[in-house]
Amino acid sequence: MFFKKPDPSPKGVPLSELEEALAATTLKPKRKGDTLFVHHEQMVTEVGVIEPANRESENGPISAVITIKTPLPSQLNQLIQNPTMVSTINSMATLGAITEDNGNYFIGSRLTVYEPEKAWNIQFPLILFSIIAGIDPLLGAARKIFSGEVSQDGTSEWGEEDLQLVETYLSRLSVCNAGGLGLTAEFGLKSGAVSAGLGDHDTALWQIMADQPHPELGGGLFCLLQMPHQIEDEGKLDRVIADLNRMEMAPHDLVPHFGAWCRGKLGNNPAYVSFLPNILHREHGIAVNVSIWAMHRAHWADAMMVTLGVR
Repeated sequence: MFFKKPDPSPKGVPLSELEEALAATTLKPKRKGDTLFVHHEQMVTEVGVIEPANRESENGPISAVITIKTPLPSQLNQLIQNPTMVSTINSMATLGAITEDNGNYFIGSRLTVYEPEKAWNIQFPLILFSIIAGIDPLLGAARKIFSGEVSQDGTSEWGEEDLQLVETYLSRLSVCNAGGLGLTAEFGLKSGAVSAGLGDHDTALWQIMADQPHPELGGGLFCLLQMPHQIEDEGKLDRVIADLNRMEMAPHDLVPHFGAWCRGKLGNNPAYVSFLPNILHREHGIAVNVSIWAMHRAHWADAMMVTLGVR
């Protein structure tokens, strides 16, 4: 009997490149149809290439959607049934979110791929690191936070020039300021909204910081998008955050999802966090990309929260 080899690039996505890169690590990749199963020591990450819900979009035809899911072990699944704990752990996310699906939890990331797009040089390392890192940085950070062993060590490879490059792009689109190892921008969500400093309440706050090491991974670039919506009911806030993480995994016309929704600095607002480890600094312009994605994500989340009863 002859077995047909899997398509190396299903729907135009070069899964074979990921498989080859992972084969050089201690992980064990194995293809089955349009899905790549990557075996860790205790978990399996599933990288699936699936059809979009709607192929046509404002950004051009969608060729495929890549989902990256690492189901949590059953014993851990039972420990994080508390939505507040999930949000707390997600505040230390790197490139994936603890996401709930019918009572089960997984670490999830998603990438929508457009036909005219030529961004594999940025997308590939994000996907690869999401697979390799899996859940370890998130759980390692959580252990340190909960045990009080946190030491903010690690020098970032991102510097002032990197942040000034981001400012060059964002300043054309928003109020933006870079200084030292940080950058802050405001994205207006309503017509005429420019800056909270001018009394506007409908702006999302975007910050990237090269002086905020990850508790487990050390140096890198911490990225934080804070929405202005304040939800006083803690239970509703946690439900909204969980819903946003689920919505991010949908096969729709959405910006790349490499991060997590969690509680913001106000304590009662939703926020989206990502952490780019130093190894990703070599990908030129990646901080610009995540910043542009943050602007679009802010508008998307603003619209989604209306559907969730938040205004």
